[in-house]
Amino acid sequence: MKITAALENDSGVFVMEELDLEEPREDEVLVKVAACGVCHTDIAMRGGHYLLGHETSGTIVKIGKKVQGFKPDDRVIVTYTHCGKCRACKDNRTYECDHIYHFFNGKRLDGSTPFSLNGKPIFPLMRQGGFSTFTVCHENALTKAATTLDLKSLAPVGCGVMTGAGSVMNYLKPEKGKPLAVFGTGAVGLSAVLAAGICGCDPVIAVDKNSARLNLAGEFGAAFCINTSEVENISATIKNICGGIDYGFDTSGNRMLLEQLRLALNKGGKACGVGIGGNINFSCKEHREGKTWGSPDTGWSVPQKFIPRLLDLQKEGKFPFEKMVHFYPFNQINQAFKDAEEGKTIKPVLVIE
Repeated sequence: MKITAALENDSGVFVMEELDLEEPREDEVLVKVAACGVCHTDIAMRGGHYLLGHETSGTIVKIGKKVQGFKPDDRVIVTYTHCGKCRACKDNRTYECDHIYHFFNGKRLDGSTPFSLNGKPIFPLMRQGGFSTFTVCHENALTKAATTLDLKSLAPVGCGVMTGAGSVMNYLKPEKGKPLAVFGTGAVGLSAVLAAGICGCDPVIAVDKNSARLNLAGEFGAAFCINTSEVENISATIKNICGGIDYGFDTSGNRMLLEQLRLALNKGGKACGVGIGGNINFSCKEHREGKTWGSPDTGWSVPQKFIPRLLDLQKEGKFPFEKMVHFYPFNQINQAFKDAEEGKTIKPVLVIE
């Protein structure tokens, strides 16, 4: 079938192209895309000749003959693909699937893709390719969405929101009453702030240079918001607030911020990050003090279990992630990326249907 998709041209500008999309295979589904979020990973992967977009929501149009648990007209959130057969998948650690990076690069296990342009294969990032009117994805990438929820606003739950909340709730698993700091308050960081409040962390501290984001972090429950453009010694400021943090989460990958997180972390402290290229390598002394660092892919989330939990929390008014979302028509994709890169919009979501 013919579909419309946004691809980058040689000048790095998104233009609308007519692509060919194969029929779904026996374990795949055809999804009419309702909306797709713009994620930092999409920004980082520009210039790689992918069909970008991996925070997708939509409605199933057609299913493969072996697909179970889904039917046409089901409303779904599309997340990462896992094989379902390797040891990690069978142990309910789908985020550590043996083929996760193969799928990240948009390939089926046989190396093919359902998308093409003038006979040339087009690989959809994370096997989604959400910047298109339709997509074909594996059944394992789907989570059902209730008919009572706004399908468009659910798009970012499948990556940024899930990653931020999961990094706190599934990986850090903080003790109630312990201090936690979030470095970088984009959509991932703000989701972590919300999750920290749900876990009962005290205090929750947000660190960023964007005052609008910090204001929302305060609304989301951060008791202290540190603006890095105004505060010279971040770790000292944190220690003055609470004596140091027991938990830290970084979304920036920024070396300066990571060093400040390191200096603020108490003995026995646990920290993690999802910022591209950023990590903390503790010294032998710090390891003996019990300090640890991790990089939990997708926040160690099993989407089919974790997303319904987050949506229940949203329904209860405890996880209002929708306040981060700003909608753009599909044809304004270049503006959406520009606003995201300049920090004008926390979570741009392209409305495609």
